Amino acid sequence: MISQIWRVNLATMLYFTFIQLVVPLIPRYALTIGATPFLIGLAVSSISVTAILIRPISGVVSDRWSRSWMMVLGIAFGACGYAILALSEGIYFVMAARLLEGVGVALFVPSSMASAVDSAPEGKVGETLGWRSLMIGLGFMVGPALGGFLAEAFGYKSTFALTVVLIVALLPLVIFKEKGRTIERKGFFMDGIKERGFLLSFSSLLVYAISWMGLLTFLSAYLKAIGYGDLEIGLFVSVQALSSLALRVIAGRVADRLPEAMTYLGLMVVSASFFMIYLNPLPPFLYGASVIFGIGIGVFIPGSQTLALRKAPPYSRGFLSSIYTMGIDVGNLIGPLLFGTIIQATGSYESSFAVAPILTMAAALVVFIPSILRGRSNDAKG
Repeated sequence: MISQIWRVNLATMLYFTFIQLVVPLIPRYALTIGATPFLIGLAVSSISVTAILIRPISGVVSDRWSRSWMMVLGIAFGACGYAILALSEGIYFVMAARLLEGVGVALFVPSSMASAVDSAPEGKVGETLGWRSLMIGLGFMVGPALGGFLAEAFGYKSTFALTVVLIVALLPLVIFKEKGRTIERKGFFMDGIKERGFLLSFSSLLVYAISWMGLLTFLSAYLKAIGYGDLEIGLFVSVQALSSLALRVIAGRVADRLPEAMTYLGLMVVSASFFMIYLNPLPPFLYGASVIFGIGIGVFIPGSQTLALRKAPPYSRGFLSSIYTMGIDVGNLIGPLLFGTIIQATGSYESSFAVAPILTMAAALVVFIPSILRGRSNDAKG
């Protein structure tokens, strides 16, 4: 019998696999139905709108009701979105599908993270989140390749329809009795949101997401503009996803003792990789930067998650998880706009590439400096 925590680990991995199976296909499918570039961009980004709106609500409901049933609803909304994709005849159907997918992600992800903290043995929150993070990383790695294979073999609509069946098949993995968790109704759901570790982790994740999504968007455009094909940017993303897996569990274990150090170290490695891209954004040098970037992510994500949630009260873990993960959604919206504005103003892609390492290094220092000052204050008191 698979334990509850590993059932949810497996469900989380497959959920993200199926999401990433579909996501890279949407722009290509939209082209086949005659969508304009603007509408394609709007369709792709529309997932963030519902994700941002629904996440805080889903977090509170998860804390007051059930982690399990929120994940069930997340699967249901995702399946509905993919069913609409399979039946779609125009770009507005694609937008509707993406909006429903955003609801599904907003329902599933905070409850998955909170359930990991609920199930973590004493003193092993970071390690447990490290395993959950590893599952998500595997989904991001496997999904796009699987989606490309299925689309080549069966076509877009058949692939979307198959994804509906696959994601619904996850339901038995997330239906469980939540033993050992008492649903607290006395505490205020926002308890913990002003905790220093949570604020540091949220702000660092937000800055990271702005930097990464801005850089990825226009690195892809830059390579296309100077004559590179789709393979180079695809390989860049795949290499970083693979290398990010290596240290996630180890980083989670260390984060149980030193969450700020892991968050800081991960951001500094990410900053170094972004600086390498600024110096030379062309293959094959780009792939070396991608490996280093993945290593940085493998350290940063478990560290940041542990810093955010290790002190979260049981009655607000879902809400805090939802606010924390919202940093990715907000970054996804701001990053491309910020970098696009810089490129528009300077007339240079390279000028925007310089912004990414500056932002992530600044975020690292924001995490690092308070911990140093606190350490000195404690030494002075001693």
